[in-house]
Amino acid sequence: MRDDGIPRSFLLGPHKIKVVNVPVKKWQWGENVLAMWMPSECRIEIVSTLKGTYRQTVFLHEVVHAICDTAGYYEISKDEEFADRFAVLLQQMLTTMK
Repeated sequence: MRDDGIPRSFLLGPHKIKVVNVPVKKWQWGENVLAMWMPSECRIEIVSTLKGTYRQTVFLHEVVHAICDTAGYYEISKDEEFADRFAVLLQQMLTTMK
């Protein structure tokens, strides 16, 4: 687990999902994309400049995509607004658990 609470990897169903920080110089997804779930590679990439709770929420947004894809809910996974809303609620829940 990194200092920011984001794991280096985690298990999701039968898959080990790797979480990779990518330096801005090597970021290939464009400046409006902050993270990317790559199902065929079981990997989430996050641009390295993100910090704090925003970074956590962006990570969780990609986790929502990963969960939906792994569970076979491909249409829901395509819904970016759903992933945003779900990620915000997950981040709040995780940071307020005792």
